[in-house]
Amino acid sequence: MKKTFGIAASLFALIVFLYPILAKADILVTKKKHTDEVVMMGQVQPAKDEQGILWMTNDKMREDTGDTSTLARLDLNKIYIINNKDKTYSEIDLPVDIEKILPAEAQQMLQMMQVTATVKDTGETQKIKEWNCNKYLGEISISMMGMSMPMTMELWTSKDPGIDMDIYKKFRDESLLLSPVFKSMIDEFQKIDGYPVLTKTSVTMMGAETKSQEEVLSVEKKDPPAGTYDLPQGYTKVAFNPFPRR
Repeated sequence: MKKTFGIAASLFALIVFLYPILAKADILVTKKKHTDEVVMMGQVQPAKDEQGILWMTNDKMREDTGDTSTLARLDLNKIYIINNKDKTYSEIDLPVDIEKILPAEAQQMLQMMQVTATVKDTGETQKIKEWNCNKYLGEISISMMGMSMPMTMELWTSKDPGIDMDIYKKFRDESLLLSPVFKSMIDEFQKIDGYPVLTKTSVTMMGAETKSQEEVLSVEKKDPPAGTYDLPQGYTKVAFNPFPRR
C-alpha cells in the first residue's frame, strides 16, 4: 500500500513539475480553404484548394495560407507580410496606421473607395465537429469609381477549441487594420464571440460571384518548429502594398 502511494505521489509530483512546460505549448490550428471556379470578363479562374495553418502563443502569431505568411510579433511591435513565392517581405510597425504606410498608388485607390459593414448575431446554433457554434452574418458594401462589390460572410464561431480570445482578438484587429476594406469592420467584429471554425464568403464583382469556404480541421496544443516566429533568411524587404499588381 505504501509502495502504491509512493508511486502515485511521485507521478503527481512529476505532473506538477511538467505542467508549466506543458502549459507553454502553443496553439496550432489546421485549416483548409476552397474557392469555387469563377468566370470574369471571359476569363476562367479555376477552383482552388489551399491548406492553411496558424500558430499562436502569448505575443506571437504566424498564419500560412498558399504562398503568403502573416507573422505578428507583439513583443517587437511588428507585423510582417511574407511572400514565399517571391521571397520578399513587408514590415509594418504596430499599432498599424494604414494611411501612413501606403504607397502613393494605394493611397489614391483608398481615397476613391467607400466601405460600409455590418455584423449581426443570428441566434442560430449548430454543432460543427465537436464544437458548439453560433452563427454570425457580415455584410460589406464596397464601391469605387462607380462600381460596387457587395460581400457577405457567414461565420460559425465557437469557444470550445480552447483558444485565448483576448490574444486572438489582438492579432485579428491588427490584421484587419492592414486592409483598407476590412479596417472599417473592427467595431462590428467586436460583436463576434468565439473563434471562427467555419467561414463562408461570397463576393460579387463585375457581375461575377466568387464563393469560398474556410474551415478549421483541428486545434491542438503543440510545440512549434524552431524558427516558426522568425523571418526566413535570404528574403528581400519591400514596401507594403495592399493592392499589389498581379
